[in-house]
Amino acid sequence: MTCSKYVYDKDLKFHQQGSWTLKSYRDQWQHWASRTPNSLYNQLLHFLDGTGVTKDKELSFICCAEAARSGHHDAVLAMGWYYLNGVGVDRDIEGAEIWYKKSAHQGDTRAMYSLGYIAYQQRDDAKALKWFKRASKKGHHRSVYWIGKLYWHGRYVGQDKVKAMQLFNQAANKNAYEAQRTLNWFDRILAKRRAKVGRHKNK
Repeated sequence: MTCSKYVYDKDLKFHQQGSWTLKSYRDQWQHWASRTPNSLYNQLLHFLDGTGVTKDKELSFICCAEAARSGHHDAVLAMGWYYLNGVGVDRDIEGAEIWYKKSAHQGDTRAMYSLGYIAYQQRDDAKALKWFKRASKKGHHRSVYWIGKLYWHGRYVGQDKVKAMQLFNQAANKNAYEAQRTLNWFDRILAKRRAKVGRHKNK
């Protein structure tokens, strides 16, 4: 496991796994656990990118977990990211979903989107649509694009490429980069086809 000897259960209870082979981690955890949630969140960013301190993904996760314990909104959201990507802790999709749901209940549209994305990757399209819709209704434009993808491929919803393109354009107009990239790709394909037709006409 990547996160030394620190384990957080589903309710964020901190306990020891095995023997303390890295005493410095225990001492540093006790030090950072006494900080305020905002201070902990700022510190986790420093540990994550090595700004002013030695880069340490495990301590970054620990600081995040302590901030999340206090209900710090950004930290609760970030816990989902740590678990989803296995940063400073073993990768755990179920753990990621638990934390993203906590964040979604706090109203964070990024968490709603992330839950939709996880469900999409797992081909649980009903759940994906549910979360993407919740996020899009609250103004999350990337979720609009992913709803469009469901319509484009006919996953859970009936295939409707016209509606999909409308959603792609709607998302692109709000600077959703996936939508802009997709529309640019369509434009390039269309330009190639037009050029090919033009060459045939000129023969």
